[in-house]
Formats: sequence, C-alpha cells, structure tokens
Amino acid sequence: MNSAFTIMVRIVLGGLFLISGIAKILDPIRFLFTLRAFRLLPGILEPFLALFLPWFEVVLGLFIMLGLFLRTCSLMLGCLNFLFMMAIVSVMLRGFEIDCGCFGLLADILPIPDMADYKAVVRNLILIGMSAYLYRSQGTLFSADRLLMHRGGGRKSA
Repeated sequence: MNSAFTIMVRIVLGGLFLISGIAKILDPIRFLFTLRAFRLLPGILEPFLALFLPWFEVVLGLFIMLGLFLRTCSLMLGCLNFLFMMAIVSVMLRGFEIDCGCFGLLADILPIPDMADYKAVVRNLILIGMSAYLYRSQGTLFSADRLLMHRGGGRKSA
C-alpha cells in the first residue's frame, strides 16, 4: 500500500479524533447533555462515559497519528465509529433531532455539521473505511510500530 497515502490517512483520522476528543474534554457538561439526549444508556453510566470517552478518543487519535499499535488502535477506532453510527441510526429511527456531539465545542467555532442525521452516518462509514484501511496496512516508514519492530529484532509490537 502507498506509504504517503497511509500517512495521510493516519494524520486525518488520528487528527480528527485527537481534536474532537480535546473539544469534548474542554466542555464535559455539554458532552454529558449530548449523551443524555440519545437516551441509550442508564443514567449512572452517562457521567462516566462523558469523562472517559473523550480521553479514549484523544489517546486513539494520538496513537494513530504516531503509528503506535496501529492495527489495534485502528480496529478500536473502527468499532467505536460503528457504535457511534448505530447510536445515530437509533435516534433517527426514533425521530429525535439532536446534536450528535461528534465535535463538541469545535462545532460552535467552525461551521461543522454536527447533527445526528444521515450525513453523520455517512461520515462514520467513511471513518470506518479509513480505520479498515489502516488495519490492513503494513505500517509506514514514519510509524512508531516500525521503529519498535526494528529495535525489537523484527518482532511485531501490536
């Protein structure tokens, strides 16, 4: 697979999750209200998820950008996007018109569509495709996995 394209996918996908995770970290109350609007989780889990999920997105985004545990992180990110997509489809089927919360505060600053609608479903499908591409890639010259593999005598790190 093309190394330059793989690096670009890593930067775009990882950067998107890094930035959107940080935007949610900066306003956890807003993200908590967004989670509650979906009406999918028991109330006791919502505060935990509102605090944990953005940090998880930041770590996954950073690791994807660095190429660290690339296959594991891309698989986790693909699964996470699938869950996000199912949550969005759920609110669409129930007739709710809500903010998906995908970009947190960033949606207020930049003109980013952030509604739980068919566009968000398509966006998640694209992100799942990008994650699948990275999962299948063999890494690139500029990845922490490749560096670790060469230092470890050829053993794979993830």
